[in-house]
Amino acid sequence: MDAVKNMNKYSLIKELNNLDSTRESRKKIVKSVLKDQTLFQSLVEIAFDYNNQVSVNAIGVLEIIAEQKLDWFAYNLSYFTSNLSNLTNESAVKSASKICNLIAQEYNSKFDSPIKLIMTYEQLSELIEACFDWLLKEHKVSVKNQAMEALFHIGKKIKWIHYEVKLILDKNKANESPAYVSKANKILESIAKIPSA
Repeated sequence: MDAVKNMNKYSLIKELNNLDSTRESRKKIVKSVLKDQTLFQSLVEIAFDYNNQVSVNAIGVLEIIAEQKLDWFAYNLSYFTSNLSNLTNESAVKSASKICNLIAQEYNSKFDSPIKLIMTYEQLSELIEACFDWLLKEHKVSVKNQAMEALFHIGKKIKWIHYEVKLILDKNKANESPAYVSKANKILESIAKIPSA
C-alpha cells in the first residue's frame, strides 16, 4: 500500500479495512497520517466509531503515532478518554492501554507539554477509571501491566491512587501470571520508595 495522496476519512477507512494485523502494515498508514496531521482527528474518530476490525486497526495505528507524536492527542483527549469505556476488543484495549500509559507518563513529566497544559480533571478521571477497570476485569496481562503502570504515574500526583493500586496488586498477585506478578512487584517497590505512599 503506497501512501495515499489527498487521503480523507473515507479513504482512510478503506486503507484501515485492508490492513493485516502486523505492525509493519500499520506503519504505512502511520506514515500517511504523519505527513498529513489533518487525518489524525479522523483516525481518532474511526477508532471509536465502529465496533469492528476497522476500529481495532485504527487504534493500533494510533498506538504507533502516540509513540512518536503524543502531543497530537492533546486536542483530542476528550473524545479519546470519554470513549475508553466503550472498547470491547482485546487488541483495541491493549493499544488503548499503551496510549493511556504514555499519556500518564506525560502528565507526570516535570516538563510542560500540550497534554499537561490541556488535560482536564474530567479527562484525567476517565483515564483513571478505564485503567482501574482494565486492572480489575478479565484482560490479558499486557493490558493490566500498562494499566498499573499508568496508575502508578498518575498516583505520583494523586496520592489515593497508590493506596488503591497497592490493595489491588497485593490481593490479585496470588491468582495472576508470573509476568503480572513481576510487574506488580516492581510497581509496589516503586510506590514504597515514594514518601508517604
